[in-house]
Amino acid sequence: MVEPMVRRSEFTDGHFGLALFSDLHLGATDIQEQKLRDDLKRSCDENRRILINGDVVEAILPHDRKRYTPSRAMSLRDDVLNEQTYYAVDFLAPYVDYIDLIGDGNHEAALLKYNSYDIIGAICVLLNQKRPQSIGMIHRAGYQGYARYLIEYRKGHGNAFTIFHHHGVGGSAPVSKGMIDFNRIVYSHDADLYWVGHKHVGTHDPYVMRDRLTVGNKYELRRCHAVYTAGYKNGANFDKKGKGHNSHYSDQFYSMQACGYAVVDIYQNLNDKSIKSVEVISR
Repeated sequence: MVEPMVRRSEFTDGHFGLALFSDLHLGATDIQEQKLRDDLKRSCDENRRILINGDVVEAILPHDRKRYTPSRAMSLRDDVLNEQTYYAVDFLAPYVDYIDLIGDGNHEAALLKYNSYDIIGAICVLLNQKRPQSIGMIHRAGYQGYARYLIEYRKGHGNAFTIFHHHGVGGSAPVSKGMIDFNRIVYSHDADLYWVGHKHVGTHDPYVMRDRLTVGNKYELRRCHAVYTAGYKNGANFDKKGKGHNSHYSDQFYSMQACGYAVVDIYQNLNDKSIKSVEVISR
């Protein structure tokens, strides 16, 4: 597991916001690209910290006989991986000051395994060159891991909010909508928020309950959240593209997928400065 991300931040008027993205599939011909741009801009306008949980790029290469067709090509360039790297960097650059974390998905993991190219690492390095050093570097996360925000109300005093992120595995889960994976992850990890992508569904469980005895020997019942972020693949775009085999392959499958991201709103109790409530909403 890659080193966890730990960031210090602050409440603004009793509120701290996050925007959770996954499955951008940049470079694909079947994504809602304008919606993605609009959602990223909206997140910045709302002063949310942005985290991206894998499958940032499509990265279907010409030697992939199972998935590649000429209609998937971005251009006629030979240096396909360079093209996709710089395309992703240029796409994300307008939002770089708000991005805190980018992790691997199965598309990037395949590139590293079969082509010895760490495209997420390259994207993070290039984006960090465009980012003020005063706000720290974008954290290059792995396929799974932890991210923690230490939300301070004064120097050295604050609240920890912990996220366990996993890109996800397996098929689309059209019946369970990923709830089985939620239960597996919650069973073996401890966090305030459990976050998964990959299945292109927008499932949310707002009642993951945990109890414990605190260090002060007091009983505490804690409510946690689990959320899937859907991403931006959309079968409705196939017919509009009208390009080759890709225009009709799996239309019925993709038309049943969700599309979008999730926001997390953390509110402060102004009396004792603790976390008052957490809300997670799929958009």
